[in-house]
Order: sequence, then C-alpha cells, then structure tokens
Amino acid sequence: MKISRKDQKNSIVELSVKLDKAEWEKYEVQALKKISGEVKVDGFRKGHVPESVIRQKVGEAAIKQEALDLAISQSYVKALREEKVNPLAQPEVSIEKMDPVEFKISVQVYPKIEMKKIDISKVKISAPKVTKKEIKEQLDMFLAQSAEKKSVKRKAKKGDTAVINFDGKDEKGVSQPGMLSENHPLELGAGAFIPGFEEEVIGMKKDEEKTFPITFPKDYQSTDIAGKEFYFTVKVIDVLEKKLPKLDDEFAQKITGDKEKTVKDLEEEIKKHLTSQKKQEEYNKKQKELFDLIGKGVKADVPAIFIDEEVQGMIDNIKMQGLYSGMPWEKHLENMKKTEEELREELKKDAKKAVLSRLGLQEMIQQEKISISDEEMKAEIAKELEKVKPEEKDAKAHSFEKGHEGWAQIKNRLQIRVFFEKHLGKLEE
Repeated sequence: MKISRKDQKNSIVELSVKLDKAEWEKYEVQALKKISGEVKVDGFRKGHVPESVIRQKVGEAAIKQEALDLAISQSYVKALREEKVNPLAQPEVSIEKMDPVEFKISVQVYPKIEMKKIDISKVKISAPKVTKKEIKEQLDMFLAQSAEKKSVKRKAKKGDTAVINFDGKDEKGVSQPGMLSENHPLELGAGAFIPGFEEEVIGMKKDEEKTFPITFPKDYQSTDIAGKEFYFTVKVIDVLEKKLPKLDDEFAQKITGDKEKTVKDLEEEIKKHLTSQKKQEEYNKKQKELFDLIGKGVKADVPAIFIDEEVQGMIDNIKMQGLYSGMPWEKHLENMKKTEEELREELKKDAKKAVLSRLGLQEMIQQEKISISDEEMKAEIAKELEKVKPEEKDAKAHSFEKGHEGWAQIKNRLQIRVFFEKHLGKLEE
C-alpha cells in the first residue's frame, strides 16, 4: 500500500492510497469468504459454498464492491495510523481508480497552532471605586421600594402611580392586540411606556378620560407597528401618591433585618455590595480583554467545522435570550431584516476570532503546563453533584469518572480558571 499526503487549507489532510495487485486479491478473498457465510444456496451449507457457485450466484460486481468496502475500511485505518492523522469528523472518501485500486481520503484535523509573543502584562485589574452618589442611588431605591402609596384627588404628576384603563386603536377604530389593559399601574416619569404616553397622563385626575394619538418609534421591536400612529383612550381609575419613609436607623434595621444596625451600617453594607459587584464586572471585563489578546497572537488554519460550531453556539444563545424576553426567533430575524443564513454568514467573522482565542488559550495552558490535581477535581465534581437532583446523581457521577466527557470538561474548566488566576490574580470577595 502506497500513501501520499497533502496538507490542504482549513486544516484538511488529503491522503491518496494505492493498493498493489496482491493486496487487492487479498481483499477479494476476504469478500468471497464473507459473502459465502451470508449467502444461502440450496444443497450447500452456509460457509461451504464453492467459489464458482458464489461468483455465479451474486455476480462479479457484488464481489468487487464487497472487496472495495473491505479495502477502504481497513486501508483507511492503516493510512491514518501511519500518517499519524487524528480526524475530527467523518472523512470523505472518493474512488479514483479500480485497477489498481486507488482512493482519496479527505480528513478534517486539529489545526497546527503558532503563537507569537503577546504582552499579557498589558491587561491589568483596576481597583473599583464606589462613589457617594452610587450609595445614595441605592438608598433611594430602597426608600422607593418601601414607599407607601395613598390615593389623592389632585392631578397626577411625575412620581405618582396612575392606575389606568387603556385601549389602543388604529385609524379605523379597531382595538389592537397588546394595547388593551385594565387597572394597569403606570409610574409616571419611569419611562416604561412608549415615548409621549406618560406625558399625556400627567395632569389627569381620577375618573378623567381622554383620547390622544401616539406614534410608535421607528426602531420599535415589533415591525408591524413601528413608526405607525395609534389612538389611545385612557381612563384614570386612581392616582396614587408615593410617600417615602424616613431614612433613619429604624429604616436601616428594617432593610437589614438587624435591630443593631444604623444608617451608617447600611451605607457600609451597600458600599461593600457595590464594591464586590464592580470587582466581578472588572474581572469579567479583563478576562474578555485577555481572551481577545490571546486570539490576536494566534496563527492557525481554522477548520470550517470549528467556525460552524461557534456560529451555532451564537445562534443558540440569541434564541435563548429571545425565549427569556418573549422574542420569537422568526421575529428577531424579521426585525434584523435578515434570513438565518445571512445572519450565520455575518457571525462567521466574530466566530473565527473566538475560535482563535480558544485555540490560543488551550495552547498556552499546555505551554505553561497548568495541571489540576485529583483533589481539586474531586472538590469541583462534588460541587457539581450538589446541583443535581438526587435521582440523577448516580448517572451524573458516572459521567464525571476519569476518562469520561464530564471529567474532561471539568478539568478543562479548572485549567482555564487557574490560567486566568495566574495572570489576573484571584477574584477576592
């Protein structure tokens, strides 16, 4: 068997395999033996049918096809082993000649990674700062959440909650889906409704009713009504004035659930919480910066399969966000004015960047010999199993055994964590 190799673009290896006459005859013998064990001929036991009868019964074409299948399956494995090729996906096989037998194998392989030196020290964590204004905003939010609301007879003003019935109609007077509600609490000035709506309600009193036009923004998420004018009839059922509690130690104790706390203690807790939140945000931001920087230092012939998988992950993420926000996938595409194929093509550039960063990250983990001990693995697996339902623990625990996919995933995750901690430091509480 002769093998010639060509390394193609996109990390594809092409192997040309040529069998000599003796090898081909060996596969024909194997084919005859296999067919003899399967074919039933009257007067003969299975496996004891003479060759001449087999050839007459199934025909030369069937024997050659069986021999070819055996030749390809066995030669393919030998060729991969000799050339030290590890396929990432099912190979493509094409027959070039039959006499002698020649065929080509096109195999997708893991790319060779070249890393140029990058200055990781450029990525530095900044100490977060919490301002007095931010603390005050948080206190104001607590006060607003604890505010009492009481009905008033005066005109509604900014800061009040107007309880309203509303009905939105088109120019033909037909009520529109999603534009009809009763006893709807509307906080005036919060900006929760379409621009211009709350301003129309400000100044109205309890039991007052009026109709006014509202034009939806051109970039409104629903293209069916974006940029169009509708007429809303609004009736005020009640006007509720917000009465904020006094900011004192008693309020601080109510919020914290601790009778010993003071306003100053509450402010310190808010500061601590905001500091922790900002640390997490800063750490996430710098992780992303370092991840992107690594990608810029990578040179690799990226397999198309890697980019397609990354694009699929991006699409799945968009779909999941749409489920949470109530935006169907078809509507998302409609708003973007793109087909799914067009969006996939558009995402490929960012997908390739992400793949390069991931390849570079794995290469650096190997270069820096970042290892994870069995004790660290056991501790992480234990944490994972705590999240699993009791009836599913045994099956999940099996997937975390050494050599299984779950084990590899956790090990990879820990290596990535250790890598970032090494270069960015640990995230302190």
